[in-house]
Amino acid sequence: MSKKVTNIKTLKLAHTKEGTISVSHIEEPYGESSSPVASISISINGKSEDWKVHIPYENVEELIKALNEARNFCETIPHHSLHTMDLNADTGGGQ
Repeated sequence: MSKKVTNIKTLKLAHTKEGTISVSHIEEPYGESSSPVASISISINGKSEDWKVHIPYENVEELIKALNEARNFCETIPHHSLHTMDLNADTGGGQ
């Protein structure tokens, strides 16, 4: 079997006009008999991929915990108020 990609969900990327976060399942991502992975890709313009990461399913639970820890840590740091000029920028913006 060759690599087979199944799209699971696409989310809007915060602080962009058209950006997306896509989550996919990939069977045999590195050739025959390789273990399946979850794939997360980021697109700033909603069309081409700017970043992509493959995550072995054995690491998903620990990764989710680490992401929640990162969010909790971020909430402890004071941030400036939202920049209204940046909120609809092509990239960046927000807090």
